[in-house]
Parts: sequence; C-alpha cells; structure tokens
Amino acid sequence: MSSPLYKQLGMGGAGSPVTANHLLLLVLGAGFLAFTVFVVHPNDFRLQSFFSGGGTGCPGSQTDPLAAAPNTVLNHAEATTPAPEEQPGGARVLIGIQTMPAKYERRNLLRTVYSLQLRDHPSLATDVDIRFVLCNVTNPVDAVLVSLEAIRYNDVLVLDCAENMDGGKTYDFFSTAARAFPNGTYDYVMKADDDTYLLLPALAAWLSGAAREDAYLGLQMPCDTENFYPFPPFMSGMGYALSWDLVAWVATSETSRRDRVGPEDMWTGRWLNFAGKAKNRYDGAPRMYNYRGDSPANCFRRDFHPDTIAVHMLKDDKRWAETLQYFNATAALPPSGLYHLP
Repeated sequence: MSSPLYKQLGMGGAGSPVTANHLLLLVLGAGFLAFTVFVVHPNDFRLQSFFSGGGTGCPGSQTDPLAAAPNTVLNHAEATTPAPEEQPGGARVLIGIQTMPAKYERRNLLRTVYSLQLRDHPSLATDVDIRFVLCNVTNPVDAVLVSLEAIRYNDVLVLDCAENMDGGKTYDFFSTAARAFPNGTYDYVMKADDDTYLLLPALAAWLSGAAREDAYLGLQMPCDTENFYPFPPFMSGMGYALSWDLVAWVATSETSRRDRVGPEDMWTGRWLNFAGKAKNRYDGAPRMYNYRGDSPANCFRRDFHPDTIAVHMLKDDKRWAETLQYFNATAALPPSGLYHLP
C-alpha cells in the first residue's frame, strides 16, 4: 500500500505504473546515496541506522517537502553580534551530553575539564548547566554506579527509553527537557556528543549574540557546494542548540513524534525544515569542526585554532590529550613536590 506522502508526490497507486527507467533511477540513486553517506557524512558514517526505518518520505528527493529548508540567512560564528538593541545579555543553556551507562571514564573526564573551565570563568556558572543523558539503566552493576554519580554530582538525566543512538534518544531528550524544566529556565537546549570538547566561554558568547527565538545553531551540513549531498540542511550531531520555543515545539509536534527514528542530527533538521521552523540559523564553521589528525583537511575536519567553539571525534585518550594540551587545559597546574609531570 502506498503511503499518503508517496501519493502526494505522485508515487505508487493504481495510476502510476513503475517502468524500467524508474527502477534504474531508483537503483542508481540508492547506490549514490550509500556512497555519499560513507564518503561525505562526518557523523560516524551511520549508514546502517539510516536504513533502520522510522522515517517517512525520501529526504533526498527534489520533490520531498523535507528537501528544502525555510528561507534562512546562515550566520557564521565569527559574525553573530546583533545590534545593541538586540543584545539580550548572557544566554542560559542546558547542555545534554549523550552517553551510555558504562562510560564512566568519559564522564569523569568531561566533568573534570568542564568544571575547570567553569572555575576559570565563574560568571558562566549560572548560565551553563551540563547533564549526562542516558536511557533506562538495565544492568544492575551500572544501576548502582550511576546512582552514586547521580547522588554525588546531580548531573545525570535518565530518559524513559531503551539505550540507542538513532532510535529517538534525541527526541526523548528534547521532549523530556521541555517537560522537566519550567519555561524561562533556559534560553537554549543543546545536544552534544561525549566525544566533543566544548570551549564553554566561546560557546556562551556565541549563544549570547544569537536570537532567543526560532534559533538553530551548530555546524551546518552539508558544508560545501562541490559535492552532491542527498539531504536538506541540518546541524551536525557533534553539538547543536535549539532555542527554547523550538524545544517546546519538538515536545508537542506530531512531526517529530512520528518521525524520530533515523540519524538524529539529520532528522532534527527534517523536523524543522518540514515545519518551516528555525528561521534564525547560525553556522558554527570554521569554529566547530572534527579532529583532523593525519586525515586530509576539509570543510568539517580542520586543524586546531584558538578561536574554537567545539572539537568533535575525540574517540580515544590520545586525541583528548592532544586537544587538551593545545588548549592549555593543564596550564593552571601548580608546582608541587608531590608529582613530577612534564
């Protein structure tokens, strides 16, 4: 049976026979889609999760209503200072770092680096709230240890869902945040990965210069004009923020509720594009990027530079150490006879 969306697009149904040319175009399109997801998309190459279902329509289609973003002006991170009458002051942001119950070491590292940033910039303490976002903890060992973390740090948010990456966890996070916190608690809610290093002062300054309503901030993908990419504009899952009104909309919209299974960053863009939301979009390039290492540089993978907002793809301790060293995270280490460190 053809879906209502397919009928809207003139696909399927008794009056639309499928010809050999149609089949050939579909096969070629599917092959090119797989190629571009593997080659171009930087977000962990999640081809398997893309084909896991849950979406409606064909986001790569020229006639798909999701394939075009609303009329927007993309503001780069270097040029987001509004006129004086638009300056709203410090922005309050809830940052939800998506992680898994057993990743204790990563949470410990992130707590350490972010607490040191907040110590060095105490004015941010009332503006930035960081929570570690998990789904239901089913392992009895994890349940005990995560409970200790929650008691000690009060920074754990456990959603009522089965642990997943692209099965709706981001939707559950945004909708839970909208219900859990009163309107006015935060100006923005940000989803971030646990392999992303955020420079909190730079992030806070960027958010403070952005619109407070209908705003969507992150590293826009696709980030070049040379390669075909079968998706409408969206912000990379490394870390992106929605203004509170958009978070509240996600929590109540049938668009997001029914279409939440798929690569989460792309799907967030689908919701907003479909509904004509997020007129105020802010592209974080070149200040948000993937760790480069020995890989060739491109529009989403770059060398470190001082004016950074976020570095992504820090998959192991070596990458974290290199990143933290570049940004002088250990510069405040006092001299002591109790340790001898380089």
